Amino acid sequence: MKLKSIFGNTLKNEIRDLSENILNDQWKSRIESTEIDSAGIMDCEEIISEFLEQNEFGCAFEHLTYVISETETNLTSEQANRIKQLNKKLNS
Repeated sequence: MKLKSIFGNTLKNEIRDLSENILNDQWKSRIESTEIDSAGIMDCEEIISEFLEQNEFGCAFEHLTYVISETETNLTSEQANRIKQLNKKLNS
């Protein structure tokens, strides 16, 4: 059970760190200047954080990828690789 707890915390931190990396100030400025009015996008950080606090890692990850897709956010190669790695962890 302790290993599950350690793995869960690591996964939580990975998703949180990646979310903060992608949904940064530059991303926020770009979104605020568009006509996007979706609550799921405008408060995405809060939604992802709530999922993580409830240990709903899959939901947090899915919401992050939804926001990336809906806002047509361009990822760096590092961010794209991290998304792929997290996807593998969550789906294994």
